Amino acid sequence: MFDLLIKNAKIIDGTGLPSFTGDIAIEDGIIVDRGNNLGKAKSIIDAQGLTLVPGFIDSHTHYDAQLTWDPWANPSPKLGVTTVVIGNCGFTIAPCKPEHRDLTMRNLTNVEGMSLDVLRQGIVWNFETFPEYLDFIENRGVGPNVAAYIGHSSVRVYVMGEDALTRKATDTEILQMEAIVKESMISGGLGFATSTFEGHNGENGVPMPSRLADDKEMHSIIMAMSSFGRGIFMLTRGSSTSIDKIQNWMKDSNRPAVVAALLHNPLSDNSTFKILDDISKATDKGVEMWGQVSCRPLSMEFTMKSPYLFEGIYSWRPAMECKSLELYEKVLADNNFRETLLNEIENDAQVRLFNGDWDKIIVREVNNKKYENLEGRSIKDIALDANVNPLDWLLDHSLSANGMDTLFIAMLLNSDEKAVGKLLKHPRSNITLSDAGAHLTFFNDAGYGLYMLQRWVRENKLMSIEEAIYNLTGKQADIYRIDQRGRLVPGQYADMMLFDPDEVAVSQSYRVSDLPGGGSRLNIDGEGIKGVWINGKRVLEDGDLISKNNLPGKVIRGFHA
Repeated sequence: MFDLLIKNAKIIDGTGLPSFTGDIAIEDGIIVDRGNNLGKAKSIIDAQGLTLVPGFIDSHTHYDAQLTWDPWANPSPKLGVTTVVIGNCGFTIAPCKPEHRDLTMRNLTNVEGMSLDVLRQGIVWNFETFPEYLDFIENRGVGPNVAAYIGHSSVRVYVMGEDALTRKATDTEILQMEAIVKESMISGGLGFATSTFEGHNGENGVPMPSRLADDKEMHSIIMAMSSFGRGIFMLTRGSSTSIDKIQNWMKDSNRPAVVAALLHNPLSDNSTFKILDDISKATDKGVEMWGQVSCRPLSMEFTMKSPYLFEGIYSWRPAMECKSLELYEKVLADNNFRETLLNEIENDAQVRLFNGDWDKIIVREVNNKKYENLEGRSIKDIALDANVNPLDWLLDHSLSANGMDTLFIAMLLNSDEKAVGKLLKHPRSNITLSDAGAHLTFFNDAGYGLYMLQRWVRENKLMSIEEAIYNLTGKQADIYRIDQRGRLVPGQYADMMLFDPDEVAVSQSYRVSDLPGGGSRLNIDGEGIKGVWINGKRVLEDGDLISKNNLPGKVIRGFHA
């Protein structure tokens, strides 16, 4: 007798093959059979009219800190995600010596848009090394399955202390980093993640440590990771990091590289496609590469107290480096600063969040009744009416009474659906980039998988539902070498989502205050989801977690070559 039998479902198994109507049998958390008339079970679900698919594998999250206080990695499991990959961009909290904890949190506050108060109240520091971190979350329990990268910036700080933020590593320090990476790979690390992206800055605009690494350090650590014949190299690239450079780093490693974040910039229309084409050429030459792309427009809420969208602009650095509000306001008022910033914004860039498209920054909410008439209007239109430059208007408004509290929403990249569709169909695309767990006050794209089914399958008909599910499940397992996940076939873990294909969707974001100390975040809900199972255990029924004490996830430590 089986533990669970799901009958009469439209089964899309994550292989890309056509769907079929039938039954799935589960025993001890494993799919043991599929077909029709399979026999008896302790629990039977009639899924007539519904679709059963593998749970989504979200390969770009930042739940490293959140998992220490929230083992469920909310809201991901409620959105059909059964496996999360953490440590992307190299922004981890392990390894971390006690004396470096505050530095780590302050850097995360900036680079990942997290509240320092939330981090200080929320993180449970029951670890120092990367293996200890994995042991801690495993022993405490996790809701979804978790695979973890070893983070470059954390490894650098562990070895070099605060010098990691200011200089290159010595040969001795590189050897120490290699040893940490090897130890972490032995303990179950997925691979090694880093960033060279100009927008990745810590407190006061100091570059995140990984950005100080030279070619020798990059190559040495990649080779340390690959010494076990497995491991994924993950990079969020800056504008000066060419695909050729990445190929040189990967030389002799025989490992795949995953490159983020490939989003369409309407002001530099072909740049992202050129990168994907370069990735294809590298793969043809024997260096397997994938480009992480997003299926959603990138929108972001912000105030001028923390305007993350400007932080990849070099001329914004004087503002980022200010250590007091008084100095910050002085910089924003400076005409030379404004002129330099405007000149850079008006020049094209391959890798940048904001590119001068002022029509896509909308005033969402003001904190001064004097400006209520501005709500819902773009900065471009407001500045046009006032006969001033949009940048001058924004900075002048910020310096006005309560101006720093004005809430904006920016529609940044991936706004051209025709171009995004082309990205999604590219053979070297890895559809992901939720950033779940980071930027909690700015945006929430954790439901990108549901959006994919809603917008690109049902509404735009860009691809079949079988192709979409493969991209979100089986293909993810293949790219990241995750065993026994991503497909509904015998021998695989029963990570599953049951949904109504006519209703599946993701809600609009809304704000909740459920972070440690009452901190707020943007939240979203899934629609049309009837059930989610992780390792054969049902965790969601009609949109709600069944029990927060039921933690069925596994820390994934075994990956194939």
